[in-house]
Amino acid sequence: MLKENRKMEIRSEISIEEKVMLNDALDGINGFKFDPITVITNGVEDYYFICKVKVIIKSLRMKIAKVHIRVSNNNPQLLRIEGIE
Repeated sequence: MLKENRKMEIRSEISIEEKVMLNDALDGINGFKFDPITVITNGVEDYYFICKVKVIIKSLRMKIAKVHIRVSNNNPQLLRIEGIE
């Protein structure tokens, strides 16, 4: 089965549905507050959120992060969080 290859789209406006999807995927991660700035998506299943990060523990110095989420069967799954310096 071949997947349809779609181009990635970059948007600075994040919809309410995308914010809910991000919050659902990040559910259970404590000590961080992710505020999305930009979303990069192919419109189907892959979402990359660039987020400002606020931390409770001062020794953790991640200020900007890239959050990779994949949606399958309307269920967002967190794949990766990368700090951006």
